[in-house]
Amino acid sequence: MFDEILIFSALGILAGLLAGMFGIGGGLIIVPVLIGTFTSLGFDNEVIVHLSIGTAIACIIFTGLSSANAHKNKNSINFIHFKPVAIGIIFGALIGALFAIQIKGLFLKYLIAVFILLVGFQLLFNISLTSKQFTPTIKASGLNLTSAIGTSAACGVPIAIFGTLGYIIAGINKDILPTMSLGYIYLPALLGVSITSIFSAKYGADIAHYLSQSVLRKLMAVWFFIVSIYMFLI
Repeated sequence: MFDEILIFSALGILAGLLAGMFGIGGGLIIVPVLIGTFTSLGFDNEVIVHLSIGTAIACIIFTGLSSANAHKNKNSINFIHFKPVAIGIIFGALIGALFAIQIKGLFLKYLIAVFILLVGFQLLFNISLTSKQFTPTIKASGLNLTSAIGTSAACGVPIAIFGTLGYIIAGINKDILPTMSLGYIYLPALLGVSITSIFSAKYGADIAHYLSQSVLRKLMAVWFFIVSIYMFLI
């Protein structure tokens, strides 16, 4: 148990830094590490991927709030872009969570890996998109990268809240889930990651405003490539 607490706490520090730097809510680091951790703990393979995603989304409630507040204090959240996106997010996150549970864990893991890889290429080559959701695509709407990151961080909060609700509902009465789980949320991981990530997100936001737009974009792309490869391998 002590080893688990150390892993989850260290994961929270890194997740908070990334959430502040990139506006990604920390999920792109939390999910892969949780999959590896839950596998080593001997959890049922049938639920590991969904449990990791559900727990990561719940962690993002706290990471995202801290990150969004840090960006708000730097006036880097564009509420004109945020408000219409947030309305769709409320319904999309809840329905998406309920739908994701129906997908086989292995297929879902590879699907996430492919998506992350594509986003990495989009960032590396600065490819414009038409959608206005999340950091890479919000940037395509004309905002500079720091404002896109701040607005994306704000979008992560309603995604996390309603996504968590969906994963709790979907996991009710699942006997194969480990003890100390609330639906598809593993509470020890939620506690360990959230406590440390709240404090580190502020420093990630400071780093994002210190680095140049070009360097920040390349760092995001490299991080996405690393996570994608890791997701294919674990």
